[in-house]
This record gives sequence, C-alpha cells and structure tokens, in this order.
Amino acid sequence: NDMTANTPDKKKVTSLSPELRFDLIERVNNTKGLNFLLELLGQEIEKLGLVDGYLINLRDSDAENLISAKVHFTPEFHFLDETYYRYKVPLDQDSINVSAKAFLSRGIVQCDAINGTEKEKQLLNLWKLNEIAAIAILDDDDFSQLPIGTFLLLKQEGHIDDHVFTILEQLISVFYKPLRNALEYSFLKEQRERFLAVTEEHSRFLKFIVEMNNLTSPEKIYQTFATELFRHYKFDGAGFFLLENGALINKKVISANPRYQDIGADWEKYLVDKPYLLDTTDGGVSHTFLRNMPLMFHDVQTILHLPMSEKDSETVSILRTPRTLLMLPICYQHKPIGVLTFYSLADLVDVSDSDLDFIGNLSSFFGTAITNSKNFALLDERSGEGKRSS
Repeated sequence: NDMTANTPDKKKVTSLSPELRFDLIERVNNTKGLNFLLELLGQEIEKLGLVDGYLINLRDSDAENLISAKVHFTPEFHFLDETYYRYKVPLDQDSINVSAKAFLSRGIVQCDAINGTEKEKQLLNLWKLNEIAAIAILDDDDFSQLPIGTFLLLKQEGHIDDHVFTILEQLISVFYKPLRNALEYSFLKEQRERFLAVTEEHSRFLKFIVEMNNLTSPEKIYQTFATELFRHYKFDGAGFFLLENGALINKKVISANPRYQDIGADWEKYLVDKPYLLDTTDGGVSHTFLRNMPLMFHDVQTILHLPMSEKDSETVSILRTPRTLLMLPICYQHKPIGVLTFYSLADLVDVSDSDLDFIGNLSSFFGTAITNSKNFALLDERSGEGKRSS
C-alpha cells in the first residue's frame, strides 16, 4: 500500500536522504548476483511505499524483448506474481505496451483511467488500477547507452506523483551499474549453458531428426513427437492444432498417462467441430499462435483471470484445471503453422528457459515433418489423378 499517501502523520518521502543513499550503496556493493540485486531493489520500493505494485523488466541479450524479472502485483493479484515472472514483451517500434514505449523513448510513459485509449482503459479496469507508468532504467551519464530495462508502476487509487519518479531515478543511479554488470554476466552464463546444452543434446537431436524426416504418416508424426517429449517431461497429454483455412483445427490429442486417457478423449471429442478463429488474442491457443511465442501457466486457475474464449474456459474445465499448461507455436521456416498444447493434471512440470528452447527446436522439426507429409499426400493425389486420366 502507498504508506506515504495514506498515513497522515508520516512525512512524505520526496527524495533519498544522503544517509539512505550511503547505506544503499554499501548494501549494493555487498550484494552479488542479479536476483539478489533485484530483491534488494524491490524491498526498497516496497519500504518507501511509492506505489501499490510494480514490475522490474530487463531486456534480453539481443534487446528484442523485455522480460519481467521481478513481479509484485497489487495485493488482490499477488497470486499472479509467479505466472507473470519471465513474461516477454516484444521491443518493436509499433508496440503499444507502456514498458516498451518507455524503453524505446528512454523516458517516462504514463497512462490513466481518464486519458488513456479505450484499450488502455480496458487494461486498467481488468487490473483494477487507476494509473500505470513506466520509466526506463538507463545511465544518466551516458544517454546514448541502451536502457537495461524498465520499471512498470501500478497505482490503484489517485495518481503517481512526480516525487515517485524522482526517487526511482535516484534508486536507478545507485543500482544501475551493478545491475548492468550482473545482467551482462547472466548473458554470458546463459550463452555458456546454451552451448553445453546444445553439445549434450546433439546426438539425441540427430536421431530424432532422422526418424522424423523418414515419416510420411501424420499419425506417426504426432505419436513420435509426443513420445519424445513425454520421455523428457512429465506431461500427461498433448494437443496438436494446425492452421487450416484461416483457423486452428485440433488434429490430435495424445495421452501419456493411461489414468487420464478418458480426459484426453473428452477434450478431443469437444474440439472436433470447434476451430480457433484467429480474430482475437483472447485465450492461450490463439494468443500463442498470433504472438508466435510460448505461454506457460502453473496451477492454471490463474489463467481464469485472463481474457479467455469459451473454448479455453471449457478446456480448463474438461482438463480439471491442470497443474501445468504449456502452449507453444509449431513453426515452419520461422512462421507459425499451428500450436502445441501440453498439460499435466497431477504434478507441476518445471520447464526452464533452456527446456523451452529445446522443445521449440523439436517443434520446428515437427512443423517440417507435417509440412512434408502434406506435400507427399498432395503428390500422391496428383499422381493418382494422372493415372486415372491416362
């Protein structure tokens, strides 16, 4: 809660005192690691009572996305903190996202319930907020440097006063260089881990690729791909959706756990005549395809807060509110041609960023195999027509 605004006998903090700055600098210098720095920074924001909630977003190594690295929603929505941790926001020039606009403009972007666009007002209403604002995290001494991220500030009542930005800029001046150094170290560590993972998985990749490339039957392609994924991750089932005539059609549901065979069959039966029309990003399947990015939820009752289509709501019900739900695009030549949905009904499935990369690479081979099988079927059909005509 905004203690400085709601406590009448407490003097509003409008800037960091020299004593507090000195104490912070000393603690920052003794803090090692990106996560510990983010935790310390979050604690200071909360102690100062500046806003009702916040997200600290950091850019990825290619500066193509902002990734939420520290999430602290308003009390009513704390249950979504873990869901939105590591959520990606694309940094494209046409973005309407407040954090992306602040990052690209290297400044402050504000949006309130009175002056915002209709879409912004809907967003504020969804989160029960009166105002949101984003401020770029950058080096005041070198404005040409790319920001390392943004603060996204959440205010339920009233407005975010100028003194809040003043204090945040002072916090940035203390935390910026340690955060930048820790972030660059994490990039190097991530590259090393990726290299080791790629090296370790090369042989199993090769075997899988050879097997997939020799398949022409869609049924065998679905089964082979699912078997490979179920071997590495404890999902209970998978659904395959492919793009046909401008909509996503469910082609197959495969159950890994015999105990839940009936649940998978019920979902497949429900989806038979219910394609996902691609006219909205509401719901996980459409969102994943249109944004061409994975979505993952743990304890999926959290997804009920998001805008969902009727099909998504019914799916959550049929799957008995799964513990983990992972959706990712099926791509062919880097373009989405469908969506994979994996679900776990009994246990949480821990899927790391490197796991997502691995599954994403496998899905690209799946996309190639499915496209090739369609081409083979088309050639067979044309060949048959030629024989009949002769």
